Amino acid sequence: MTAMFEIDPDKPNIPALARILSIMGVLCLMGSIVSLMLSFSRYDWVNETYTTVGAGGAFLVALLLVGQAKIMEMLAVVSARLKSRFAVEALAKSAVSAAAPAPAPAPAPTPSSQTFARPTAQKERVIHVPDDQARQQGFKIR
Repeated sequence: MTAMFEIDPDKPNIPALARILSIMGVLCLMGSIVSLMLSFSRYDWVNETYTTVGAGGAFLVALLLVGQAKIMEMLAVVSARLKSRFAVEALAKSAVSAAAPAPAPAPAPTPSSQTFARPTAQKERVIHVPDDQARQQGFKIR
């Protein structure tokens, strides 16, 4: 039996805080609409000035919350892409280093060559992502 809902393997998990912020932003947007409708309702118990200002403030808060939620979603995507990139680079380097012969030892430095400092090669940072975590983030393991 096939599942009715399938998770997109190319899209990583959205953090729970981003979902909460998104829901709160939508609720603020609805509150803004209700407040704006009340400001034009002409009820005696409604102060038009406060409801109009409240509608504008709720709209700005809704924009802020939804914007923060989208930023958090994009951070999750960037984080997953960086992890996969470092994993692929490490795999490629290990394949190249296994195929390449061992380098010959460097000759002993002479006193004339020690006057100038030689730049040393920087070690590259490699992040290892376990297979189960990669599957959890939605990446296919080959």
